[in-house]
Order: sequence, then C-alpha cells, then structure tokens
Amino acid sequence: ELLTDERISTYLATLIHVDQQFTYASAIGVGTTVEMTGTVQRVRERGGAYFVTFVAEGRVGDRVVLESRSTFIMSATAATERADELSEPSVYERGENRTAGSIHRAVDGEVAVAGKSASRSDLVRYAAVTGDFNPLHWDHDTAVRAGLPGTVVHGLLMMAWLAQQACSFGPEPNPVEAIKVRFRSALRPGASARVEATVTEALPGGETAKLALRLTADDEDVVTGTATVRPAGVTP
Repeated sequence: ELLTDERISTYLATLIHVDQQFTYASAIGVGTTVEMTGTVQRVRERGGAYFVTFVAEGRVGDRVVLESRSTFIMSATAATERADELSEPSVYERGENRTAGSIHRAVDGEVAVAGKSASRSDLVRYAAVTGDFNPLHWDHDTAVRAGLPGTVVHGLLMMAWLAQQACSFGPEPNPVEAIKVRFRSALRPGASARVEATVTEALPGGETAKLALRLTADDEDVVTGTATVRPAGVTP
C-alpha cells in the first residue's frame, strides 16, 4: 500500500529496501483476516535522498498478532551509478533449492544450512503470491535503469529463506518470535546462495534462543540478520 500510494510516486525513481523487522505475537491461522495499519513514522532527507521508516501493525479483532518495521531509501532522481549489464538467465535456470530439513537442537553453536536459488519463473510466481510486482524483479530494462546488472530476487523472498532456517530450531505453529534483517546487496535469479542460521545464545530454561542469520553468494554477504525463536518443546 505504501509503495503504490500516489502521494509518494514522485520519490520512487530510486527505491532501496534497507532493512526489515517482524515481531510475531502469535500464530496466524489459514483463512484468518488480519487488519493491517501502516504509518510513516519518520522521514529524514540527506542530499536529495529520503530515509523513510515505515511501521505496521496487524490485528485479528482487538488482538495484535504481528508488528513490522521497514526502512527505505527513496529519491526523485534515478541512480547515477551503473553496474555492468548482464544477460538474463533462462526462465527456469536455478541452483540448489533445499528446504531447512529436520528440527535442529537449540544449543550454542548449532548451525542449520541450506542451498537456495530462485529462477526468473520463481520470481514471477512469488510476485503473484505476494502482490509485489516491482519491475526490478521481472523487467530487465527497468532493473538496468535503476543501476542493477539485471533483474534481482525479492528482498522478502530472501528473508523468507532465512526465516525458514530459523524455523528449523522450533516446532510448529509459531517458532519465530522476532526476525530482523539488513539487505546488503542484490542476488541475481539463477544464482546459488547459501543460507544459514547459527545459535548464538540459548537462554537458560530453553524458553528462547537467539540466532545469527546470513545469506551469502560467492562468499559475499547479501543479507544478514538475527532472530529469536522458541525452541522445540516450548509453546507461547
């Protein structure tokens, strides 16, 4: 809703999703209607670029079930820096795409790892499911004009890959208490990525565990973050 609001359309010549945080109070059942309220909390201007903090709250009836916080950089001027343009991979080309697998132990140092990749076809399907039809993810010319080498994977899809790894440390239906990520660079469709979640602190009593999250491609950080999970055997 924010990014399709005509009042800010002028400032979308450049759009960068910097970071994203979600906090989940409880599980959201299939078929449940969630009423979302979003607010532009803060705007800072620096050299013609606007740093926008956007917060949102989801309610089921009078109960808050999730909260989110996003940071965007917006500008009325298109990016001046240009990456070397690359040809697009074939429609279905992608690397390894594994799920998180079985439940892992929430003990210090435990790591859950999986290979992930998205084809151009995957990105179109993801756009259809989420309603995120930003052309950076499906139109080559738009992506190049924005300073990218070509189309790129949705940031929230990569966040979902990391959340999937975090979920492997807890049971259904509500293992993740909170997750926060920073988007550091772009991932191209068809490229192979490594996602990992590492237990950095298993709190006494096993009530929660803190994780470090990392998505890399060619040994470079693409997305990094943290998560707090409820380990197996713990219910909210």
